[in-house]
Formats: sequence, C-alpha cells, structure tokens
Amino acid sequence: MSELAALLEGLFRPFGPEPPTLYLLARDTYVSGTRVTGIVAEGCQFSPAAGSAAVTRLRGERGQTIAWDRPGRLGEAGGHGDGTRALVLPVPQMAAALAAVAELGEQRGPDPWAHGWNEALHMVRGLIRRELAGHLPGVEDGASAQSTKEAKV
Repeated sequence: MSELAALLEGLFRPFGPEPPTLYLLARDTYVSGTRVTGIVAEGCQFSPAAGSAAVTRLRGERGQTIAWDRPGRLGEAGGHGDGTRALVLPVPQMAAALAAVAELGEQRGPDPWAHGWNEALHMVRGLIRRELAGHLPGVEDGASAQSTKEAKV
C-alpha cells in the first residue's frame, strides 16, 4: 500500500466500523403549500459508534437545525413525506476511489504513453495530497508544498 493510500485509509479509521453518512434532502414537488423545490437541507447521520444520531440543517433565510437521537428514514427530516427524498453522498466510496488512484502503478518503458501516464498520475496524486493535506494525519505543510510542485509537472 502506498503512503498516500495509507493516509487516505487512515482518514476513516477513527469512525469504525462505519463512517458518518452525509446527505442532502431534495424536494421535487410542491407539498402542503411549500413552494421550495430542489436541495432544501443538508445533514449527517453519525456513525454507529456515535449512536447513529442525525442532524439536518434546513436551507433558506429562516433555516433551522433538527437533531434526532433515534433517527428513522433520512427523508423524513424534510417533513413532507414522499415529496422529499434523501440523496446520500458516497463519501467512503469516494475515499476508496482516491485510495485506488493512489495505488495505481507507474508505467515503465520508452513508450510515450507511459511517460504521459506517469505525468498524469503524479499530477493527480499531487492534487489529492494538496487538497487533503490539512485533513490527513501525517501530512505536513512541506508535503503540501511538494504535492503542489508535483501537480504543476
């Protein structure tokens, strides 16, 4: 496992066995006089280690925050029954995809394709390190500067 892949994996390790679930609430139809459609709230259902409680923040000028110690379905938070649906953001899967990119091997040989592949791989790894440097344990400011240099290659 590469250093970057190990750092990405370590990002979710403290949440074991499952990380929190981030979600958006979307309303497609007008229900009960409400004229707001689209993304109407955002929230988080905490990990089982934290009791699976949830919190939702309704968007808008007079938005409010709702918290549950025993959450039901995520979509219930919008209060409009079938008019609201939860869009779960696949954060663990996105982290796994980034870790998979970090594990990609460099290509060897005189083929120009291999050279282009390696340059692109270094750039993507550098971007990952730069964007997540403040969040990954063990990544120092110097690593961020190095990854920025790699990203410009």
